[in-house]
Amino acid sequence: MQRRKFLRNSLAVGISAAFGTTLSGCGPPSTEPQSPVSYRAGEPLPWINWAGNQSCTPSSRVSPRSEDELISALKSAKSVVRAVGAGHSFSGVVPTNDTLISTDLLSGLVRHDPEKMQATLLAGTRMHDMGPILHAVGQAVPNMPDMDYPAIGGAIANSVHATGNSFGSMSSYVSGFKLATLAGELLECTAEKNPEFFHAGRTSIGALGIMSEITLQNQASFNLTEVNKVEKLGDVLDDIEARCKAHRHFEFFPIPYASNCLTVATDIAQPGDVSVGGDDPKAVNTLRTVFDAVSWVPLVGEELYDKILSTALAGDAETIRTGSSFQVFPHVRVVRFREMEYTVPAEFGPACVREIMSTIKDKNLPITFPLEYRYVKADDIWLSMFEGQDGCSISVHQFGDLDYKTPFAEIEPIFWKYAGRPHWGKIHTLDAKRLAALYPRHWQDFHRVRNELDPRGKLMNDHLKEIFGS
Repeated sequence: MQRRKFLRNSLAVGISAAFGTTLSGCGPPSTEPQSPVSYRAGEPLPWINWAGNQSCTPSSRVSPRSEDELISALKSAKSVVRAVGAGHSFSGVVPTNDTLISTDLLSGLVRHDPEKMQATLLAGTRMHDMGPILHAVGQAVPNMPDMDYPAIGGAIANSVHATGNSFGSMSSYVSGFKLATLAGELLECTAEKNPEFFHAGRTSIGALGIMSEITLQNQASFNLTEVNKVEKLGDVLDDIEARCKAHRHFEFFPIPYASNCLTVATDIAQPGDVSVGGDDPKAVNTLRTVFDAVSWVPLVGEELYDKILSTALAGDAETIRTGSSFQVFPHVRVVRFREMEYTVPAEFGPACVREIMSTIKDKNLPITFPLEYRYVKADDIWLSMFEGQDGCSISVHQFGDLDYKTPFAEIEPIFWKYAGRPHWGKIHTLDAKRLAALYPRHWQDFHRVRNELDPRGKLMNDHLKEIFGS
């Protein structure tokens, strides 16, 4: 909150001194409606995702409360059937105008094994409920994304991840699951039982069926301490390998048009650790206001923006959060945005993000929302972004009321240059032909399994037809 106040004050003083006036922000006002689709009484209720960029009008909505009801819903679907949890995906993985199955009522703990440190949860369990549920039985997932809104079924279907050289995605912690199929079966899938369904199903984009329950390999409950700092972007990139080795988890947020970035280092909590400060989830709005107010100034607008940020953040104290892992990992998301994320081979990460930052500045792209930069360990999951290689995941964001297609189109080819694989739940433009080249070992294996489980393509909405070529 102090940073935001200082930035606003710096903005007012700097503009007033330079031009004899005060500007409160020169950007265009938001014209985006709260709902991207209209609704008329008596017609089917539209479904809209969190970001407001995906919608559909399903003729049938089903919320099964048991595995039997889930199987019945799948068997009775007349045309395209899709599942939905929290609706946090930015890509078109959910929309269907036919049957939409919500997993919200399939939530809670099924069983746990204290010796194996495993727990089985219903697939509709939201991640913000998963943490307390596991904590109550002395367990915790080893790693967790920095937003905890999604259902675990959706998180696994799209290979949701966090950061840490030694940690895989959420899908990598799955030791087994039950899969409800269109044929009315409930298949148990592990590395030993139905192994091909297991390897395909841990990242399936919902193309094989709908998971009813998921068994996670956990560890004993633990506490974390997260330290947030403002640092020079160049220094962080020059020292990125050492920083990742020094911390259990490390990530950073480059700020477009600025020389600073926010670093986040997270480690096992130590005795005496205390929280200092807290999240400011609306701080990105202040960055946008400052940029809008000064970026138009001829010749010096961007330099003035960087100077204001550097002055406002100079010597800023660390923000520290400490507590149970499930409380420290996630952060609040209250500002709506759209996101594109690609994972490049880990060794290409620094070069890729440097080129993205340079391109934003050189082409004057209207992006002020910070990027996100994370590392994830390799796995053996057929369509995981991390299959066969350690990955560096880089996310580009745009405010929900601004055009994202134009700037994303300028940036996306940079990811292609570095052999990037797109996040299945986020915005990208690749089709089946280009995606197949990124998954040479198991692309055909996955589709053989998919055709076996869904020979009529009833799980294929328009987006999946595009990315799978079917």
